[in-house]
Order: sequence, then C-alpha cells, then structure tokens
Amino acid sequence: MKKFVSLLILSSLVSVHAQLQPVLKNKRGISILPQRGDYCIGFSANPFLQYIGNMFNNSTSNPSPVAVSSNQMIFAKYMKTSQMAYRASFWFSVNNNTKSDNVLDISPGAPMNALVTDETKQRNTILGLGVGIEKRKGDTRLQGFYGGDIFLNYNSGINYKYEYGNKLEHYDTGVIRTVRQRGSSTFSIGIKGFVGVEYFVAPRLSLGAELGYGPSFYFNSASETTTEQYDFNQSVRMEEKRALSARSRGFRLDVDNYNGMLKLLFYF
Repeated sequence: MKKFVSLLILSSLVSVHAQLQPVLKNKRGISILPQRGDYCIGFSANPFLQYIGNMFNNSTSNPSPVAVSSNQMIFAKYMKTSQMAYRASFWFSVNNNTKSDNVLDISPGAPMNALVTDETKQRNTILGLGVGIEKRKGDTRLQGFYGGDIFLNYNSGINYKYEYGNKLEHYDTGVIRTVRQRGSSTFSIGIKGFVGVEYFVAPRLSLGAELGYGPSFYFNSASETTTEQYDFNQSVRMEEKRALSARSRGFRLDVDNYNGMLKLLFYF
C-alpha cells in the first residue's frame, strides 16, 4: 500500500512539473515553439535566402523567389506532443520542353528556300515521398531533432521524341534518323536516420537543416532508342529499336541532406 501511495505521489509531482514548465513566449505573450496538436508546412528557404543575398552584392540578375519550383520539396508535420512529431516530405516534378528548328523543305515542288519545322520534345518526371517520426530536444529558440524516415523515389529518366518536317522518302539516299529515345528510369526505396536543428526566428516560424544517413535499394530500367529508315525497294518506312543500356539494380549506403536545402517551416 505504501508503495502504491508513493508511486501515486511521484506521478502527481511529474504531472504538476510538466504543467508548470514555462512555455517560451515573445514580448506579446505569443508562444514561440510549436505545441501539442500543431500542424506544420514548409519548403526550401534557399530561393529566398539567395534573393536576399543578391540584394547586397550588386547582382544584376536577381529574379523574385517562388515557393514552388521544379526542385522544391514540401514538408509537413503533426506535433503529437511538443517533443515528438509525425512528418512527411513530398516532391513531384514534371518537366516538358519543346525545341523547334527550321530546316529547308526538300519535298518535290517546294518553293525555293521554303522551310519546315523539326521538333524535339523532352519529358522527365520525378516523384519523391518520405514518412517518419521526429523527436525534439531543447526549450529555447534553438531546437535539436532526430529520428527516422522511410522513403520512396522515382525518376523516369529523360525521354525524347523527335518529329520531322520532311518525310523520309523525300531524301535521295537512305537516311536513318532517331524518332524516340527512352532514358533509364530509376526506382529506389530506403530508410534513414537523421539529425538536425531548427532556429525559430519568429513565433511558429523557423529555419532548419538536417543530415540523414542510411541504406537504400535501387532498380534501373533499360534505356533504348528507336530509329526510322525508308525502304525504297518496298516503299515502306521501317522502325528499329536498339538497347542503350541494360537493366540494373544495386544497394547504396550514403548521406542525404536534401541537396543542402535549408527548410522554411510554418507551425499553426
């Protein structure tokens, strides 16, 4: 019975201490650090820091920063407690480019110096997703954190498609030209441990950086090119596929610091 009473008193003292522990606030009484039940969203601070830096070095090329770009990641957290959070990161990028070149029209009866257009279309898709748990230390503006993530990454590789203004049969000799080129896609899965720091520059607003380290497995698809040629004997266009690289897979153990990205995080 005495042991039970002692345990009950000790539990009560711990609870009271936790409730009486001061919450860091600014001069207006607003709490600076995130609390239990808070959500967080963030993205790379690098474009903003670069823009501010260029304001002081007489740079003539200083485009305005944007929150979303092809190399951005979105970060999210849910504060289970003030010292522990569930977190996720997301990266999705689609790049489509079309390049046009004017070339001489060689079709029969074409006007002198007439032009047609060749087009090169380029496409690349990148997808990244990570989920994990983060634990925090510290009760000042400077917070340390650590934890673990599991992540998935996909990169389609660079794919090309070529469209020509001149038909193959209009050439005097047999011409072989590329119509498609498929790059090697990569899929990877892995886990990592991480450590990092956040500094709260304002209430619920922080700058952070981290370093991760862990193993991953990757799988690369084969890459190939498709060419076309006109058979004048049979009056037919023929296509041929040719492998550029074979499929591969492997294991990697490496660091991951989001390519040196500094995170700008908002808690609410």
